[in-house]
Amino acid sequence: MTCKNETVSEWLDEWLDVYVKPPVRTQNTYDCYRYVIIMMKKIQPELFQLQLEDVDEMTIQKLLNQSTERYAKSTLKKMKIVFKSSYEIAIRNHKCIFNPAQYVSVPEGSEKEIRALTREEEDAVIRAAKNDFLGQIVIFLLNTGLRACELMNLKWSDYDSVNRVIYVRKSKSKAGIRKVPLLYEANKIIQSQAHYCDYIFTSTRHTPVTKTVMKKLYERIRKQTGIDIVTNHVYRHSFATRLVENRADYKAISKLLGHTNVAFTIHQYADADDDFVREQISVLETHHEKRVMKAKHFHVAHMK
Repeated sequence: MTCKNETVSEWLDEWLDVYVKPPVRTQNTYDCYRYVIIMMKKIQPELFQLQLEDVDEMTIQKLLNQSTERYAKSTLKKMKIVFKSSYEIAIRNHKCIFNPAQYVSVPEGSEKEIRALTREEEDAVIRAAKNDFLGQIVIFLLNTGLRACELMNLKWSDYDSVNRVIYVRKSKSKAGIRKVPLLYEANKIIQSQAHYCDYIFTSTRHTPVTKTVMKKLYERIRKQTGIDIVTNHVYRHSFATRLVENRADYKAISKLLGHTNVAFTIHQYADADDDFVREQISVLETHHEKRVMKAKHFHVAHMK
């Protein structure tokens, strides 16, 4: 028995609600899949109005192929997972008879999607920043996750020295005014700035820093370190990634970054969590190999 009256959109909503929503899966997984579905509907809305049985492999492949210029391979993998998993459940519930996503190939995706600095790269950036006349701006961004435009608009009236927080009032986000607690290093940087004008961060001309100043700054850091991915947004991405690696709550990260919804934050940084786990496993493997080698040397020495 098949159900020919259910659209892809209707089924995905049902699948999310019954098979993904907590307590079946974690809230992070639910939010991530929900965001991916919203994103795919914007890319190819007509697909989601089709009946479940009318979707073939080529239709899904075209959706993924269309998305390669905007999204990285990790995002495209999530798209396939949503279709493959939801159709597996649909088959079990006799809603359709085959899975069109089963053999879909995941394209390479965009290389433009930003990645975070590794810890070693971040250390190198900080060392270079300490030797730059405006390098404190770089360190401040790495410690707060602010957008470059938000830093440029920071005024002394936005700084609460007693509670060690700043209020971000001007942002490209619609999240409204947000309060950002300052780490010791970030607070120290603000306190070291001279009061040349209403704005906290100024250039060598004692005027507010501009987009051009910010661009030239990261270009100098890029040249000094040889790390070609360095941009102002990479500093922000790295700040968020360090939070994820330290198991910070996604809601807190979303609030700190000024995202309008948590699902977007999870979608952006869920892979960072996976990368960190893999990195930790490799550290353990290296440690294990050293122990094995040490044991072998001990055994050989003992035999002599």
